[in-house]
Amino acid sequence: MRRAYNAGEWAKARRIARKLTHIPKEQFLAQSIIIRSLYNEGKFDEVIQLNDEWGDRFAYLIEKINNPKSKSPADFSRIKRIQSEQPEPKVKIPFDENSVLNNFHQEGSRVWMSHPHGYTYWDMPDSYSINETHSDLLRLTAEILLYPWFPSMRTDFEKTRVKGSQISLSFSAGIDSTAAMLVMPESTLLGYHRRSFDTILDHRNAERFLLHLEHEGRQIIDVPSNHELIRTYHDKQIGFSSDFAASAHLILLADFHDIGALGFGTPIDNTYLSKGRKFRNFAETNYFNYWTERFSDAGIDLLFPIASISEGGALEIVKSSAISELVNSCLRGDGISGCGKCWKCFHKNGPLGRIFDINSREIQIFLRKSPMPTATHALWAIQTMGLEDKTPHLAELLKNDYSWWVGFYPPAFELLQPGYRGFISNSIQKVLAPMEEPYALESTNHYGE
Repeated sequence: MRRAYNAGEWAKARRIARKLTHIPKEQFLAQSIIIRSLYNEGKFDEVIQLNDEWGDRFAYLIEKINNPKSKSPADFSRIKRIQSEQPEPKVKIPFDENSVLNNFHQEGSRVWMSHPHGYTYWDMPDSYSINETHSDLLRLTAEILLYPWFPSMRTDFEKTRVKGSQISLSFSAGIDSTAAMLVMPESTLLGYHRRSFDTILDHRNAERFLLHLEHEGRQIIDVPSNHELIRTYHDKQIGFSSDFAASAHLILLADFHDIGALGFGTPIDNTYLSKGRKFRNFAETNYFNYWTERFSDAGIDLLFPIASISEGGALEIVKSSAISELVNSCLRGDGISGCGKCWKCFHKNGPLGRIFDINSREIQIFLRKSPMPTATHALWAIQTMGLEDKTPHLAELLKNDYSWWVGFYPPAFELLQPGYRGFISNSIQKVLAPMEEPYALESTNHYGE
């Protein structure tokens, strides 16, 4: 029963579970298997009916149907525990929604920011001083962490900070950010955000790679912070408040390190494709234009060095480097390899020839979602690895040829500021060929949206 459920064979799991529901000792587990498998298949009417029959034992699933972003009881309990374990500053300054700057202060090397539900912090270098940090950098930090819930955090900037001379990259040590690193100048500062509390996320794969890069002379800015908890106060899982939240420490350190440009390893999947499945002209989006201007007003050029290439192209760039064996996007690995069971092991490690279990529960859940996450890349990965026979439900989408996915999209080079365009575009063209016209990318829309 467990094996069938974990493999995503939900109908089979239910057949076995129904034979056990009359056994008191096995009843709850069997009912759980039945109702959760129905939920995974989107059969919500049956979920609601069974929950009523079984005395509202699975009310959290009903809540998830009504509010898909709600957490399970176990998740809720775990997050509450982590929240309660967080440190607080000696001087407790309440959140000021009207004056952003009043929410920041420093105690020793720890910088604190008040928010409506408590405090978040960064452990900075010993010689860092928030008093020597331009106020617009503080305003930008507050905005990227809090604006989704508090629009008042979008405040006017002074626009008086002079751009620094140093280029930097928000660096996760995964495939995409490594590809970005490889096409940027070697002098690029690599800013690694370290989650400062224990969760399922495992830093060991990243730490091994970071140590190697340091030995090779790369400058790593590794700053622990707990700001990924901010969104948990708004009924969301642990994670980043916004796309740029992982760079909060680099923004705060921009004056300290003379940073004038900040890059992100954001591929085509999130630039010219909306949610990895439908084309859009990224250069004309409000998102691109707003944030490019916003960072610029704070004295920072916002860079998308791999906006012209897909996750498949990023894999090709990493494969062509001398460090490919050290890069691993799996967040549950043991410092040597990936877990082999997560979605990243499927679509990041799999095309690199690394072992994964396509029948793992997580991979099967993602493969059976419609729309499928990172759809174009997943379809390319299936074709590349010859797994069409394992995914018959995707046969219609797999009729298309996705070999173009590993080329670069020339129009995207125009997103790069002139000072960086030549170097980055030349670096990409040394490894990848351009996509052929007419660009298949521009007609991509897998689900007729």
